[in-house]
Amino acid sequence: MNNNLLFLCLAFGVLILSAVTICVAPIINKVHDHFDDWGTLNCQQKKDTYDANKNGYNAVGKKIAKRKVDDCFAHNAMHDLEYTSLIMDIVFGFVCTILGFLHYFDVGKSIEKISGLIGLITGAIIAILTCIYVGYSASIFNNGVVRDSSDACIGTKLYSNRAYLKWKDGKYTHNYDEDKVSEDTEISCVKYKDLGKKQYNYDSKYYKEFDDHNSEYYKCNNDGLTLTQQKTYGSEKCEYIWSTTKVANDKVEYKYAHDNWLTAIILSVFIVACGLGLAVFGFLLFKNSGSSTSGHVPVK
Repeated sequence: MNNNLLFLCLAFGVLILSAVTICVAPIINKVHDHFDDWGTLNCQQKKDTYDANKNGYNAVGKKIAKRKVDDCFAHNAMHDLEYTSLIMDIVFGFVCTILGFLHYFDVGKSIEKISGLIGLITGAIIAILTCIYVGYSASIFNNGVVRDSSDACIGTKLYSNRAYLKWKDGKYTHNYDEDKVSEDTEISCVKYKDLGKKQYNYDSKYYKEFDDHNSEYYKCNNDGLTLTQQKTYGSEKCEYIWSTTKVANDKVEYKYAHDNWLTAIILSVFIVACGLGLAVFGFLLFKNSGSSTSGHVPVK
């Protein structure tokens, strides 16, 4: 496999991967209403409000308020990067694919040096810009707190069976490090990486049994609960405690948003790899212009 064919494959890879990623990208496709205002958030106003009131916060409140401002700027940056990087990827991928076909079929030999230079430059731009997008996207996905329109957490972290308390070491505990709550109250908040878990999406069994007086969900609720005394029903002990209200989402939109976002990140990593390869083989095409062999050998 010669350099011309590799150049073509990598350029085509960028084109196809970019097209697929655009189809699943979370912000471009508005996969959840949380993304509706990303890119148009007035972050400067949030910052001005924070600057005007920061002396009135306690240490924990100041940390959270500052995080909300930083998150706002990060969300706007991710919005701009998603549109810019993926659109440029698909345009550059298309241009380099056309050039790759020309050289593979040996009809663009006179412009090999120019094509190689284009491949080198566009490949480097693709790799760098998409890498920055992946960094922003992965950071928000992994660390970002999911908030509603009022900037409050959408809920507290739950266990996999939708319970919010579990009996452990002689008391009922939450599904987060309770010792750190005094340092950061948002440690209890659901993050974007959690949205794919079943406890934050619709579950038929849970919804059918929630109001059944004979179900564990009903008997082990938080009505009259004492955290240091294990609740019982009959001869059974309640290992988990559920809220008296249905705390889970009745849709599957969170999982849809989670899966699309994760897919976009993974595909973008492959785009970065193809961009780097395109830059390398663009450089080789530029360096060896006039001496490279054709990827297509005519039959005589």
